[in-house]
Amino acid sequence: MRRSMMALVLSGLMALSLGIGSALAAPAARSTENVTWLYDSSTPIGTSSLVRTDAGLSATFRSSGIPAGQAVTLWFIVFNNPSACSATCGLADLLFNLDAQGDALVGGGHVVGGSGLANLGGSLKVGDASGSFFPEIGFPAGRAIGLTNPWGAQVSLLLHSHGPMVPGQTLASQISSFAGGCTTFLGDLELPGSGLADGPEDVPDAVGECATLQGSLHLP
Repeated sequence: MRRSMMALVLSGLMALSLGIGSALAAPAARSTENVTWLYDSSTPIGTSSLVRTDAGLSATFRSSGIPAGQAVTLWFIVFNNPSACSATCGLADLLFNLDAQGDALVGGGHVVGGSGLANLGGSLKVGDASGSFFPEIGFPAGRAIGLTNPWGAQVSLLLHSHGPMVPGQTLASQISSFAGGCTTFLGDLELPGSGLADGPEDVPDAVGECATLQGSLHLP
């Protein structure tokens, strides 16, 4: 009888602890925003969805108007402490405002088909900075911070074009990194030489040309 009673008590405690754990885990939160060209934020050309959980972020990005055959990548631009920005966090905050705890992390890539539609998706885990673009653009490896605040981060989802696909090893780099296949970055939006398109003339049309073209903003 004593052993049976002990087993019941232990079972009850386990059930209680599991219940508490489930109760403490916050449910996922989803937001959906319009995708626009960076140089024309008034005209929707697609939508993106962002899901936040305790473990990280996942996203889908659907847009249009990309020239067929372009290699493109999806980027999570996260600001773990957006309150450190004077307004909505931007490129200057990403590069120079360390208090904003910003990073740019690759979410995936592919080659755009004949329809000009781009359908991309990706995810980020809390604490994983392996996809950061900072080492690639010449910053110290320690500058990469990754995602630390999935619930409170300001998140932009950006589509970066690497120009016409180049078969072979170059293509593998074009769809998995920031500078893959790039010799020239087009666009001066926000900062000179930023590589953010500030007009349709910055859409790459030659091998080696790259620019960040489209995006959407998900506020916490």
